[in-house]
Amino acid sequence: MMRRTALPALAAVAALALTGCGGGGSSTSTPAAGGTGSSTSPSGGSSSTEQGASSSATVVEGVKLTAQGSQLKVGDTARVSWRPDQKTLGVISMTVTKLQKMPISAFSDWRLDRATQRSTPYFVHARVRNLGRSDLAGDPVPLYLLDQRNTLLQSSTFQAQYTPCPSRPLPAKFTRGKRTSVCLVYFAPSHGKLVAISFRPTESFDAITWKGRVISAAKRH
Repeated sequence: MMRRTALPALAAVAALALTGCGGGGSSTSTPAAGGTGSSTSPSGGSSSTEQGASSSATVVEGVKLTAQGSQLKVGDTARVSWRPDQKTLGVISMTVTKLQKMPISAFSDWRLDRATQRSTPYFVHARVRNLGRSDLAGDPVPLYLLDQRNTLLQSSTFQAQYTPCPSRPLPAKFTRGKRTSVCLVYFAPSHGKLVAISFRPTESFDAITWKGRVISAAKRH
């Protein structure tokens, strides 16, 4: 028999404060299945200068960053910087490689609350390379799902391993030059729709977005 594992709470992100943990998924300490966070438009946050990025072509630690407001396609690479915490400056390249719309039955072995059952899951695949001097081990991948309500959604994390799409933070010893591939899980509340994948560390930052074809996966019975 397969154990039905509790799914952590879902969350809608309002803003990512410089003093916070820079956009993690839902808390893995939550023992019960999660509910849907309230939908809010981004607010609050630090200036983009504090986050190590400006309006265009800023050079951070020798890396020329992708201009704010850039609209990219799936398969394109962006070079960005942000602060996962007050002491850490992250500088990475990110390539969103695939967008998948999943049936809720992909989580049939998990215990879901009613709100989560009414959500639409998405898998977002990306490649990340550390271009800076900081070890980013354990930091959340700073990508967010933008839905049709103009809400930024955090990726979820799990108390147990979810093999199809682990949705984990950056791996151990993720130092300069290290690369990794990630798969992140997002639950769009109330059968929400993926509009874009966004890098937006603060309210004042003009988001860098990726758009492309969303592949619908077959339903599981």
